[in-house]
Amino acid sequence: MGTKVSTAIEPLIRRKLFASEEEALQALLREYILGQITTLQRGMYRFERKYGMTFERFRDYLHERSLLLDKGHLSPEQRQSLSRAIMREEDDWLDWKTTKEMLESWLGIRQEVGA
Repeated sequence: MGTKVSTAIEPLIRRKLFASEEEALQALLREYILGQITTLQRGMYRFERKYGMTFERFRDYLHERSLLLDKGHLSPEQRQSLSRAIMREEDDWLDWKTTKEMLESWLGIRQEVGA
């Protein structure tokens, strides 16, 4: 182990919170990974609650709205209003997509390290 890791974990071992550096690192890593997963799951839930649908359905919904903007018979005011709404929703879609991808990545890491 590197000196910094040993120095950072040494008080935990000295106080007998962990039996070894390896045990401490495993436990701390597990807690960190689970914290990341929990935070990202909450983010996914917030988007699902906000829009009342799954990410996949939201993607389809945005596509339908874009088609309406392109091919719908809308007044200039309706078109402008819909365009602004779609832009906001696309921002949420990008944030939602990033959250989903990060969650999938952390779930993969959890499997890899056995956390």
